[in-house]
Amino acid sequence: MTAAGRLLGMHLLNICVWTKNNGGMGSLYRSRHEMICVFKAGSEQHINNVELGRFGRNRTNVWSHPGMSAFGADRGELLASHPTVKPVALVADAIRDVTKRGDCILDTFLGSGTKLIAAEETGRRCVGLDLDPGYIDLAVRRWQKLAGCDAYHEASGLSFDDLAAQRQEPTRKLTHGR
Repeated sequence: MTAAGRLLGMHLLNICVWTKNNGGMGSLYRSRHEMICVFKAGSEQHINNVELGRFGRNRTNVWSHPGMSAFGADRGELLASHPTVKPVALVADAIRDVTKRGDCILDTFLGSGTKLIAAEETGRRCVGLDLDPGYIDLAVRRWQKLAGCDAYHEASGLSFDDLAAQRQEPTRKLTHGR
């Protein structure tokens, strides 16, 4: 991860450890933590919204948040649709630490959309991508549910739901044509 950051010209600010309440995937040892690299892009001074508690945010590089195995009414549904859903509170805290309201967050592994949801909740914008179109759909559905509004495809102007219905039409025609 640090080598990739260097290749992109990013500066490593810190490596944080997320401690979870339960062990996750593993073979010999089940991991009860994840490493999180915090990078800074660009040449400007990095944003520090923690400032050693000056703004009421006292943080260390060890973050304790329950994992998906411990919380949430939609926990089962999310875990069924993505194997490594992260807690929104964990990501929202990290976003608040190093960005301002209105800033844009990049997520190159959109997955279940946790960073998109955290950006919405903290007043940031999120640009995301994922190799798996199903995960994009999952993230957009989660965002629509939270935001209470529709997502739109920029090129066509169609709503996400209309586009999803169009993608299902050939299947329906074949099924009904039998």
